[in-house]
Amino acid sequence: MSMIPTHKLKDEKAKEIRVVKLGSLSSYNITEPHRHDYIELFVFDNGGGVHEIDFTPFEVKSKSIHLVSAGRVHQMKRELNSNGYVILFHPSIFEYDHYIAEFLFELDCFDVNELDPCFSFDIEGQAEVIEIAQKIWKYSQSNDKFRHQLILVQLNLLCLFCLREMKESNGDQSKDQSYYTQFRHELRAQFRTHKKVNYYADKIGITTRKLNEIVVAKAVLNVSKMIHKQIILEAKRLLNSGIASKEIAYELNFDDPAHFSKFFKNQTGMSPTDFQKVHP
Repeated sequence: MSMIPTHKLKDEKAKEIRVVKLGSLSSYNITEPHRHDYIELFVFDNGGGVHEIDFTPFEVKSKSIHLVSAGRVHQMKRELNSNGYVILFHPSIFEYDHYIAEFLFELDCFDVNELDPCFSFDIEGQAEVIEIAQKIWKYSQSNDKFRHQLILVQLNLLCLFCLREMKESNGDQSKDQSYYTQFRHELRAQFRTHKKVNYYADKIGITTRKLNEIVVAKAVLNVSKMIHKQIILEAKRLLNSGIASKEIAYELNFDDPAHFSKFFKNQTGMSPTDFQKVHP
């Protein structure tokens, strides 16, 4: 079985920002599924095709942005006339910008079915987004001594456009929403080692009953099922990377491989081996 690659930026310490121009194609472009340890921000001028992110297909629309968090498995299937830009960067470049850092972290914490990683804009916003992307490309090709800073400022603007769109689409700022967001943050960080509901309730400072009520209201799943869902998503990513089921069992802190295989089949209806056959 071929390993699905994990792409890495060559020099994270330099906080490099790479920019790639996506030209129109002479034949259909279907990349191999892969994951990476940096963020990819796609700006599509002309749309066309499908972008599969964490096993979920998203339409490639004109004048839109797709934001792929580190660690997600994704596969691009662009059509002939599609074009645009992709900007590759490590989230640490925004470590001193609270709003953008929190936005990128939140996208990483929520799954793609819950917090859409694709952003569309009104007519005015579309024109601004494409103009910003064109500036980023221009700066990336220059020898300006402030090249990195100029690109970073424009990239910040693209992220702000996405953040604004996300907030307008998800306007709930209630206390329960705050608790739910805290839960998703904790779950993203701790699901490998903490699989009990009371751990998350204690961390947030509410009862397990209250946490369950909030999660069911927001996600139509109880806390236990949300924990299981997060574990299964990571298991699928690892299986898609060609890693053996036995190694994944220990990576996800199962007692033994048999326990992991049974859990995976109960949750998905197929064994880890069968999943790898379906997603080679």
